Amino acid sequence: MADSITGIAVYLMPGMSVRLVSSLTNRNNFGYFAAQDIPDGYFGDTTYVGDITHGFVVEDTRNGDLSVMADDIGTSVTYTQKRIASNSIWFFAVSGERGLVNVISVPIHDHSSIVHGGPAYGTYFDDDVTR
Repeated sequence: MADSITGIAVYLMPGMSVRLVSSLTNRNNFGYFAAQDIPDGYFGDTTYVGDITHGFVVEDTRNGDLSVMADDIGTSVTYTQKRIASNSIWFFAVSGERGLVNVISVPIHDHSSIVHGGPAYGTYFDDDVTR
């Protein structure tokens, strides 16, 4: 029986990359063998643009994409964020386990105002528009 979904979140800005490696666990210290295809009907009517790469697939290739390093032996991928937008990366193992990486992209901000994540530098919010 497959384990439930394991998920994490990473914060990436455009141009940043992260290397993703298939999971190791106490029960499976060799890692999971990557599936070559997405299980039929797994995402219902959703069509994923990206191809499955070493078991990983990107939800939206407009926001980021996967690549394989030249020295890779088939266990990892590098995800590169293309623009400020969220994304999801799924991992599928042959044995049915699956993982999810949610990419959260936060715009550059300096906390100088409420709009930029404040209050900082003595900037405080007042919603009284009658002044």
